[in-house]
Amino acid sequence: MDIAGADDRTDMMAQESLYGSIDCTEQSLVAYTDQRGTMIMTGDGEADWVEQENALSKLVGARLTSVQFVLDYLILGFDERGALTTLIWPEICHENKHASFGMVGYRDDLCSLIEKTVKSATMEQDETIRIHFENRAEIRIPLRSYQGRGERAILTGPKHFLLVL
Repeated sequence: MDIAGADDRTDMMAQESLYGSIDCTEQSLVAYTDQRGTMIMTGDGEADWVEQENALSKLVGARLTSVQFVLDYLILGFDERGALTTLIWPEICHENKHASFGMVGYRDDLCSLIEKTVKSATMEQDETIRIHFENRAEIRIPLRSYQGRGERAILTGPKHFLLVL
């Protein structure tokens, strides 16, 4: 047997194992620790949506206290109630003005929401996070627009709360 033939078979086996048919339906996971420090994770469709709504509602009444731009993601901090890390750049709507990543003034528009209070935070059926502020501004994070695999956003909060979207 020649070495080239063996390499071809090895490459074929690697491709099958790397790219074979794998059923990887993406689901949201909710993780938290109980009083004993045990990690508990759930992944049930309707229950997840309810959990997401409940988790986001914890932001209501909190002020946006920080906007952190990191290479290819964003972290929004809310008082002492948690932080939302997102791999999708939010859209900002305020007074008939729409701003999206890459537009002139986008970062300024996002930072102008610092100290504004969250009036509502919801997860729409189309997997868009909507955060409404006291000044009638809105942040929209369309999670389905993310082209990569894995998490698209992570909400962390007090008492070891973690919601992976």
